[in-house]
Amino acid sequence: MERVWPECTTRSRSLQHALDVISVVTRASEQHIKVFLSSYCCNAVTLKDDFGRNATHIAASCGKKNVLDWLITGKGVDLAVKDKESGWTALHRSIFYGHIDCALSLLKHGSNLYIQDKDGYTPLDLVMKDRPPHIVSKLVVPRLVEGLRGHPCTQVAGAKDHTVVLTEDGYVYTFGLNTPLQIQMFQGRILARS
Repeated sequence: MERVWPECTTRSRSLQHALDVISVVTRASEQHIKVFLSSYCCNAVTLKDDFGRNATHIAASCGKKNVLDWLITGKGVDLAVKDKESGWTALHRSIFYGHIDCALSLLKHGSNLYIQDKDGYTPLDLVMKDRPPHIVSKLVVPRLVEGLRGHPCTQVAGAKDHTVVLTEDGYVYTFGLNTPLQIQMFQGRILARS
């Protein structure tokens, strides 16, 4: 197949080519991406934009698993390549954008789970960094509250330092940490509303 740019070589570093590659990987169907990358530029899979992102980074960001697999197995891309912007690899990007299928594929093909970005974060750290505030990063061991024995609970809502319990008889119990190792309990009754 003849290339669009006959002067293009395997050493090409054309920013315009990189921008075209990024645009196609972002917007086109998976089949069109493969055809384009195979025919557009000799160096299409390794070209980088101004932010240091290549086709692998963008495919992982956009959740294009089949393109990602094709780049890895068919084109032999380097999975450890980091972008300039944040030092993220394709694995960082796939996890950050929630493309678990891409992350699993990258891991199966040997992507490093412990590689760090510019801020020292691994891909798994990114999962915890942007977690909802009610999720605790350390392991919390549940404790039995003796005062609730014999009171069947219908609902329990827990947060980092507070818990609310609703019993079958309509009582609400709240537990919270005011100071280290001090637990307080409040008992209230929910009255039926008319």
